[in-house]
Amino acid sequence: MNKILVFIVLVLTVNDISGQSSARKHMPVDTIFKLNGVVLPVNVTTVTPNYVSFNVPGKPGEYTIERKEVHKIIYKSGRIDLLNDAAFTVLDDSNWEAVWLTEDKKDVAELYKLGEIEARSPSSARSPSAAKKGAIIKLKKRAANMKGTIVLVTHKQTTGGYGEYPGYYIRGIVYGPEPPYEGADTSKNTKEE
Repeated sequence: MNKILVFIVLVLTVNDISGQSSARKHMPVDTIFKLNGVVLPVNVTTVTPNYVSFNVPGKPGEYTIERKEVHKIIYKSGRIDLLNDAAFTVLDDSNWEAVWLTEDKKDVAELYKLGEIEARSPSSARSPSAAKKGAIIKLKKRAANMKGTIVLVTHKQTTGGYGEYPGYYIRGIVYGPEPPYEGADTSKNTKEE
């Protein structure tokens, strides 16, 4: 009888330890809600009177934004810090700068798929770097309009050669921390600006 009791205690202990290690692999992240509507799934490291510092899961380095840009932070523990009241909702394209591009599927594993988008460089681009920058800005603006925070790049292509104007094409899948709203068009967004 004692051997059976010891065996049951050992099985329960091993099961509890393995459950804790798998829970660590899928730890939730903190969420920063900016005043302009951008939602950032990150790990907050420091909150000072002037700045909020954070790490992006799976990426090296620490990022900092001004505290006055942050509406609230919801920590993975469930605690909520309200930093600034929103006087009104900002409805503009300025939040496109917070959209990140990635080619690693691990970066979007915990996020919701919002749809596919693509962009081409403007015909006014006169250098390869300007063509690439223009296409990326268009792509980020489209992702921001879909309330996305990360774009998983699936295809990119440089065009133009000697004596031709440079061009750049980029395509990807938009992901965000919240599911798409009902009735959202998650099909390919190919409209040129």
